[in-house]
Amino acid sequence: MKNENSICFVEKINEIKDIEGADNIQLGVIGGWNCIIKKDQHTVGDLVIVATTDAVIPFKTSEKLGITNYLRKDGRVKTVKLRGVYSECLIITPELVGLKSNDLVVGDDYMDKLGIFKYEPPIKQIQLSSGRKIKYQSNPSFGVYYKFPNIKNVKGMFSESDEVQITRKIHGTNSRYGIVKKNRLSFIDKVKKFFGFTDEWVNFEYVYGSHNVEKGSDSQGFYDTDVWSKIAEKYKIKEKLWSFVKEYYTPNLLGDGMIIYGEIFGPGIQKNYDYNLKEIEFVGFDIKLGNEYQNIYYVKTIFRNLLELPHVEVLYEGCWSQEIQDKFIFDKIKDTKIPHEGIVIKAITGERQKIAKVINPDYLIYGEKNDVGDSH
Repeated sequence: MKNENSICFVEKINEIKDIEGADNIQLGVIGGWNCIIKKDQHTVGDLVIVATTDAVIPFKTSEKLGITNYLRKDGRVKTVKLRGVYSECLIITPELVGLKSNDLVVGDDYMDKLGIFKYEPPIKQIQLSSGRKIKYQSNPSFGVYYKFPNIKNVKGMFSESDEVQITRKIHGTNSRYGIVKKNRLSFIDKVKKFFGFTDEWVNFEYVYGSHNVEKGSDSQGFYDTDVWSKIAEKYKIKEKLWSFVKEYYTPNLLGDGMIIYGEIFGPGIQKNYDYNLKEIEFVGFDIKLGNEYQNIYYVKTIFRNLLELPHVEVLYEGCWSQEIQDKFIFDKIKDTKIPHEGIVIKAITGERQKIAKVINPDYLIYGEKNDVGDSH
């Protein structure tokens, strides 16, 4: 890829799959992206222009392509589910935008040529812990965690040839912490950088947040104290992340940055579901480096050995089977009669197409009787 941050580029169709129960559509695999396409419109090996999630397509272009109704209201490409499969991008046929297939080269960036740009979150007004109000803009490099499906909605995701990791699913609140690229350098940073009075990591900053909400960053300030900041302080997450990236990476190698994802759980997090704990705790379950989720072994090693942070309980690693999956669903929280929420099954590679949750039916019954917050 000539522009690693491009959201509109040339790629080859690697595979085309039939979709069960669908007569007019198929699933195309383009690079690492899945896309629903019209049946028999493309063949394996075709070069196409791909617009990925969060690409904003101008109205004139979307109308010309006949895709306006498939976009968000602001013109953004969105992930959709149809006939049980996910589509994460759109294919732009070159001829429809005045280009020739023979002129396409894999990896070429077409953002400027087609007037397509990456969505930027709106600036919002927040009050910092100091009481000062500022206009805060979320960092696009600090991505939310992939929302994986319930396995009942993706029948046949795993087969006995799949090597998987099964972990305990924790019912708490999602958290993320990262060292990521700044939105932009401040005027002072630019001056220091120009005169060589700053280190090589000036383009990066520490950021933390819940699943959907960024709670603050080094460059813009932080909200009032909350459970996410308490956990960061308790486990010294900021210090550990900075030490890790500086020891094992360079700014160029780190790309957009590093994000760790985990769950905060315990008293006060979910109603009537405190895991028999006296104070809140944290477990990590996933890591993104650059734009890639990491394989399960690297994730375990980073959490346990390099960051020295708690890692989610691993119940099994090996080939998947229905019998093995069912073995771990029904279980109770230690020293209680309260059922665990369930399990998460993930391919050892960490690929997002192979990850799903399985909810314990006993937990659902318990949750209804005890007014526990919704499973997520």
